[in-house]
Amino acid sequence: MSVLRAIGKVLWCCELALVYTSVVATIAIMCLTSADALSRYLFNRPITGAYEITEKYLMVAAIFLGLSYAYRGGVFIRVTFLVDRLSRPLQLSVNYAAHLVSLLFCLITLVATGQQALRGLREETTLSALPLLVGPAYCLVPLGFFALTILMLIDFTRIRSGRSYLFREEAPSA
Repeated sequence: MSVLRAIGKVLWCCELALVYTSVVATIAIMCLTSADALSRYLFNRPITGAYEITEKYLMVAAIFLGLSYAYRGGVFIRVTFLVDRLSRPLQLSVNYAAHLVSLLFCLITLVATGQQALRGLREETTLSALPLLVGPAYCLVPLGFFALTILMLIDFTRIRSGRSYLFREEAPSA
């Protein structure tokens, strides 16, 4: 049991690192966009590459690195008006099926974005305004989906007990 706790603790630390990186990216988006707007309108000199850096790196990091944290927080949307009317055993089987479909979608997306990241790393495409490679930005998407997939795999064992993050009634309020 202590091995599972140790693995869980390592995964939680990795997830926190990803979500903090996502938060830093969001703050950087706000600062860079504001500075670019001020520079553009006050000095008539926009910041070179601000839009591309925001679009290719910061926005991708802000969205995809927070996937597992959002999943753990129970903020994914689901519609339950039909499932709520089913008997408990039928609800459980529908929950397993929904979790498997979600996990399959996650795995397919992980593989596809991983292949795209490898292609992006092989090519030497740069941003048009700056000599910054675009390939590393492609790695952020599969990294986020990898964390989400691992969490969903672990969460699969919690469905029967009703503690799965995917089937929370609502996200806890802050």
